[in-house]
Amino acid sequence: MINIIHKIKINNYKLIIIFAIYSNLVIAEINPLQSFSSTNAYNNVKELIAISPRDAGTINGHKAAYHLYQKLKSLNIETELQFFDDLTPEGAKKMVNVVGTIGNPKDSWIIIGSHFDTMPGIKNYDGANDSGSSCGVLIELARVLNNQELNYGIKIIFFDGEEGIRNFIPGDGLHGSRYYSNKIKKSGFYKKCKYMILLDMVGDKNLQYTIPGNTSPILLNKLLISQKKLGFKNRIKHLKNTFIIDDHVPFMKLGIPSINIIDFHYGSKNLLNDYWHTSKDNIDNISIQSLEITGLITLQLLKELNIYH
Repeated sequence: MINIIHKIKINNYKLIIIFAIYSNLVIAEINPLQSFSSTNAYNNVKELIAISPRDAGTINGHKAAYHLYQKLKSLNIETELQFFDDLTPEGAKKMVNVVGTIGNPKDSWIIIGSHFDTMPGIKNYDGANDSGSSCGVLIELARVLNNQELNYGIKIIFFDGEEGIRNFIPGDGLHGSRYYSNKIKKSGFYKKCKYMILLDMVGDKNLQYTIPGNTSPILLNKLLISQKKLGFKNRIKHLKNTFIIDDHVPFMKLGIPSINIIDFHYGSKNLLNDYWHTSKDNIDNISIQSLEITGLITLQLLKELNIYH
């Protein structure tokens, strides 16, 4: 991510048990927020960062992609590994997106994404927050959403190559999102995509989303409404004069309303970013509570978008 400022009694007893179990299932369908497990999300992060670093176009990068593929497949989600070659300052690299599909409507889709790669060249780098936290939440969101009756289809996408190889020179970075957006532009599928929601750097212990100016006003408003309904306070700051170059940008260029849910202040003190792209970005410096807040506010945002049947 780049900141561009920069069945009788016995029968009755059985029926009560069955009713109780059935009732729980109904509650889970109606209230997806109750189904989100921050413990699952946190464990997802730990599993992913065990594969570190996860630089784009490397063996470990491919291992991480296959891990994410297996996670979605284990949830009975239709999933594909989307291999592609792209040029970088270090020459052509084979990268891979992981694309999960939930539901199969004819006309309406929502894309929810996160990158999974890590910034190259950093010693002892796990990328627990950038990109582990958002991946951990996204896997758990996929589990929850796959058990709901939905009005929209969902594309769960883990993008490769978000990080630039060398200081984010033009044409470098956002490789996976640019590839996928070009693919759906050519096929015309983009016309069916109503919204794009990007998660990035959502594990900070002092969580406050810094929503950039290059974000859909509609989605920002829905996010603010979601915050209020959930009783969260001061979790969202709109940096209207700051543009962030992240994986939502290629979708905005297609005219798809997009939002980047990101906390770009990740550091030793409030408003600092001194943990970003350093060895300090590890499991000790993320919060399970922040993962929960991100999961809940994303599910509420989807509710505001009328996704639940």
